[in-house]
Amino acid sequence: MSDSILDQIRSNRKRTVVPSREDTLIAPKQESEQITQQSTPANETSKETTADNSTLEELKAELAKIPPTRRHSAVVLDAEIDANLTRFCKEKGVTVEVFLEAAWLQAVASSELMEKILLEAKCRYDSRKLAGKLRRLITMLSGR
Repeated sequence: MSDSILDQIRSNRKRTVVPSREDTLIAPKQESEQITQQSTPANETSKETTADNSTLEELKAELAKIPPTRRHSAVVLDAEIDANLTRFCKEKGVTVEVFLEAAWLQAVASSELMEKILLEAKCRYDSRKLAGKLRRLITMLSGR
């Protein structure tokens, strides 16, 4: 039954189609390359390219030392906790994501802390499941 409700929602949404446009302020790549080649002598261009390549390689090497990141799905939080966590992180000068990473690393390092966190997480999970069932029932009974 939830599939039919989802299908109804999807069929009711109307997305406008926006035609693509050309950005006239940015010169096409070929034209900008020709202008650059005409305005700089050949020996200056080779020096700049060599300097740019070495700087680029240094930056890439430095970046390789930092662990890669990956975007995770949207996180849904309790409204009050979200507000408090956001305010706390702003006051401390870190992002919520970086704070969660650090909290995870500390929890992994302490089995006692991890057990406390898991106990709280399981209680919150059960509560969220119940809230979801109640929302679904309310939606079904309201005739939407």
